[in-house]
Amino acid sequence: MRELRIAAVGGGMFFEEVIGQTLKDFEAGGFAGALTSIGMSHFAPATADIRCVFTAIGTYSAKRGSADRIAEWFKADCPQSRLQAYYGESVWETILEEQKPDILFVATPDHLHAEPILCALEHGAHVITEKPVCLKTAEIDRIIDLAREKKRVAAADMHKRYDPFVREMMSRAREKYDHIYRVRACLEEPIDVSTEVFQWVERSNPFTYVGCHWLDVVAHYLDAVPASLHAVGQKQLLKNWGRYHKTAAQKEGRSLEEFSKKSDIDAWDALSVGVTYTDGMYGDYHNNWINPRDFEGAVNQEIEVYGALGRGMVDQQDRGFRETLTGGGTRTRNPAFSGRIHNSSGRVELFGYGKASIVAGMLAIARVKFMGEDPQSLRGTYPDVESQRSVTMIVEAAAEVAQRNYDVLAAGKGCPVTAQFEEDRIVIVDPTRSPIEEAIYERAS
Repeated sequence: MRELRIAAVGGGMFFEEVIGQTLKDFEAGGFAGALTSIGMSHFAPATADIRCVFTAIGTYSAKRGSADRIAEWFKADCPQSRLQAYYGESVWETILEEQKPDILFVATPDHLHAEPILCALEHGAHVITEKPVCLKTAEIDRIIDLAREKKRVAAADMHKRYDPFVREMMSRAREKYDHIYRVRACLEEPIDVSTEVFQWVERSNPFTYVGCHWLDVVAHYLDAVPASLHAVGQKQLLKNWGRYHKTAAQKEGRSLEEFSKKSDIDAWDALSVGVTYTDGMYGDYHNNWINPRDFEGAVNQEIEVYGALGRGMVDQQDRGFRETLTGGGTRTRNPAFSGRIHNSSGRVELFGYGKASIVAGMLAIARVKFMGEDPQSLRGTYPDVESQRSVTMIVEAAAEVAQRNYDVLAAGKGCPVTAQFEEDRIVIVDPTRSPIEEAIYERAS
């Protein structure tokens, strides 16, 4: 039997919700059965004998999401597992040297993706990384170049691309609506994410964290190329969290001791980003991670496209599954993302588009490793890192423009800063400075 050895770094919220259960399912029964979710079931016979072995999990420390706890949880359902726990600031280096995995799954915080990805590629491993791939265009250029040089698959977990509602609307958008002139999208995370779960929110922002999903959807399905950008953001709630968490505790009936963060957090509440594309289409993106705890859904997310001959909208809250539990209020559920099935053997299996995105990368890796295909020939069949270059350019520019506009607004000069995109440059246009134009990225010659 052929074998794919998998290692992972990072054990936080998303690993617990999706990645870990997906790897457990793959170790128990391979990944061929999940291929129908990405329209690739014709590869099931050729991949049915591939055994997936999760060999190593690495985390920075033994705190929340610790590697030992994950290993114990994994072995409860897979008692024959060879999974080993590792710790360290650069834990991926040890894992790659000792385990020599075929695949490294990168689930570290946003700002810590690039280093393990590059290290894995240097060691000859394939990569599946959580979104965003990285925060700087120069970093993704290095990743793309190294993946090509090493002839390895570098995939991003862009699961909104596989949401069946989004896919149905976007894959036929131009056919149904004709010329698309505007896209409006939002994705709002609960306030627990920024105040309880993540310790690194000051190193990223809500647009980078989840706005990248909609950027990928628009780029993938509409072949959209960014031309210019404007971005503004707010720092009002989190920056005053030392005061607001007391009010929240009173309203929610919680004690102050229940809050892990009790002081001010120097992070964005929300970002609003406007992207003009080369064909004249405008993308209006809003993201925050301060949605109230009592909101009806786990997140609030929607995307709407406007065309010359019609429009379409996908709203998570309108998918039809609501339930009310005594003491818990009414909530909307989204099992299409990470639903659980309790099968006849007593095991829990994951289904949904969160798993679909991962299996797309797994199939590409199997086609390269076992079928001798060239990774370049597989572009477009999975969310490859080259498809994420324009996403990274927008993410980098938005962070810079939003911060400059925040500073300029504080000086009483409005929000006049914008960015312009070229294939090899990102140029910030700031009328308050001299010179007005400044390139924050230029491709190395």
